[in-house]
Amino acid sequence: MSLPPVTNWHGEERPASYEATARAEVIAARIRREVAEIRAAADQLVGASPAEAEVAVFLTVQAELLERAGGEASSAHHLRPEQDTRQESGMFPTAARSALLIARAHLADQAGR
Repeated sequence: MSLPPVTNWHGEERPASYEATARAEVIAARIRREVAEIRAAADQLVGASPAEAEVAVFLTVQAELLERAGGEASSAHHLRPEQDTRQESGMFPTAARSALLIARAHLADQAGR
C-alpha cells in the first residue's frame, strides 16, 4: 500500500518516500497483531462475570479505536502517541496500551491454567 503524496508549502506534491511507506506498514502490522490480541482476550471475557464482561466491552472498544487509528499503513502514518500502544517513558499508559496490557495479562493467565 502506498501513502498519500506529500505536499509542501507551495502546494507541490511528491510521492511519499519508500522509508515512510515501509515504516507505516511496519506500524500497521504491529497494530493489527495487537488488535488481534485484545480481541482474543475480549472474546474470552464476554461470557464471564459481570465485571469481566465490562472489561470485555472496554477491550472491544479500544480494539476498534486502535484499528481505526492505525490498522492500515495510510492511517498508521499519522498515528498520534495518545492513540498508540507503545510505552512512553515518563508518561501514563494510553487507553490503548492499558487495553493491550490487560489483554496480555488475561491471555497469559489463561495459558498458565
